[in-house]
Amino acid sequence: MSARAGLFAFLLAAPAMLAFACSTPAPDARFVETAPDGGATFQPVADMLVHTCGTLDCHGQPARNLRLYGREGVRWDKDASPSVNDAGIATTAAEYEQDYLSVVGLEPEVLSQVVSQGGAAPERLTLVRKGRGDEDHKGGALYKVGDDRDLCLRSWLGGNTNTTACARSVDLKIYP
Repeated sequence: MSARAGLFAFLLAAPAMLAFACSTPAPDARFVETAPDGGATFQPVADMLVHTCGTLDCHGQPARNLRLYGREGVRWDKDASPSVNDAGIATTAAEYEQDYLSVVGLEPEVLSQVVSQGGAAPERLTLVRKGRGDEDHKGGALYKVGDDRDLCLRSWLGGNTNTTACARSVDLKIYP
């Protein structure tokens, strides 16, 4: 193609590219998240996540994009304890709320898709891929497909938290 033909092709395509680049969503268009329950059904999931991922050297750090607060990591509620690990004081309601907001805020659009489809294909979520070790993760694989931790998280995403699996998951060893 000659330079002249390339310039002509560009000039023909430029208006369409410009129109596409300048397009915006309708002013009244809003994303409405479909999120899993954040109340009592999330607490066993949060306990599992804090136990598995919320240590002070991992997601128990305020600088992380996924921050987990609770009895086995950094504390949100400064009145409950110092901002250090204090397993003797139960996770507070404020800490559960912060954990929930952190989890649902990671990938709200993808989370909405998973939740609205009854928890189908949860591996679309980075939280699931990294936890399973399917994606590079400093902590390595923390659970495997079908184990109690996986079942705990997937059941919550599907709208029916398996509290028994969540409770058992706290006693599981971390995979090498």
